[in-house]
Amino acid sequence: MYSEQKGYPLRAIYLNPTDHCNLKCRHCWLSPETVEMQPNLETKKQAYTCGVSVEQIRDLIHQAKPLGLHAIKLTGGEPFLRSDIMDFISLFHSEGIYVDIETNGTLIDESTASGLKKNQVGCISVSLDGATAESHDRFRGVDGAFESAIRGIRHLRDCDLVVQVIMSLCRENVDEIADISMLASNLGVQSLKINPLLPIGRAHKMYETGITLSAEELIEISRWVDSHLQPKVGVPISFCMPIAFQPIKAIMENGQPECPVLNILGIVENGDISFCGIEHVEKDLIMGNINRDRLETIWLNHPLLKAMRESIPWRLEGICGKCIFKKTCLGSCRACAYYMDKSLTAPFWLCQEAFEKGLFPETRYCH
Repeated sequence: MYSEQKGYPLRAIYLNPTDHCNLKCRHCWLSPETVEMQPNLETKKQAYTCGVSVEQIRDLIHQAKPLGLHAIKLTGGEPFLRSDIMDFISLFHSEGIYVDIETNGTLIDESTASGLKKNQVGCISVSLDGATAESHDRFRGVDGAFESAIRGIRHLRDCDLVVQVIMSLCRENVDEIADISMLASNLGVQSLKINPLLPIGRAHKMYETGITLSAEELIEISRWVDSHLQPKVGVPISFCMPIAFQPIKAIMENGQPECPVLNILGIVENGDISFCGIEHVEKDLIMGNINRDRLETIWLNHPLLKAMRESIPWRLEGICGKCIFKKTCLGSCRACAYYMDKSLTAPFWLCQEAFEKGLFPETRYCH
């Protein structure tokens, strides 16, 4: 395959099947339109088929496979608002495509969980941002979100599916890390992922008002999680920090998971194509649309992708350009860098802030 020979296979597509959500999360960087639900969130999937169709995605997969596609991540909005979401998932299964799903978990019932099991879905990531209904519902903006998410996780585990809990970390819930870890362990999930809020979309206002955590705080918390909390809980915890801040032992044992920005494309509900869904907030990063453009043409020839391949990681700026892990890390989240500095080669905010404060590990960069 041409793209594989050139070193840039299209390994994964991040698909946003809807731009709507049933919650009103304060931190969401995509800011989806809210679908009003009943207070108990028991109103099931809407007659919601607006956006890309199953047939459009079938054609997209057939275009993408020769470019190297083997995985799709379903994210949102809230994917389970689509009344035909299981048709998408069945399509992926029939095409031999590995599927991960990111969801708020509130719309997953027994039937949905059973369907996910039947179609051999990989990992389902469910958001829990508080250890109680009070804190989680406040974070998510809708009463009943916590109970519905917990119920959804239990349905998934009853079907022996792989579940990951994702916590979006900020100043308002930092004191609940241990309690959420214990809750995740008690629910029997396979892992807990702690994501410090990225200052994109709605979360940018939280960043400006000091609700997000500083680089210094995040470094301290990540070390506490690794050395003190992890040994006490029965669930593996992944604290999402750039590789430069991770202990060598953790890197050796867990690998170096980072955003594969050079090997992914994002497709949103109207068919627009970018590299991870950033087109929701940065319209100048839209490279085309599946309704009018051939995927191969975009993947092999689009000027934006060519520029990224020529500059990442080779022309990364600031501390990211000096970091010894730049060939693996690729500057961490390039979407965040672009949102904050309008440059795909700008340094990742956390690393640059840490460097300027003298907190970036000296053994991890070239002087």
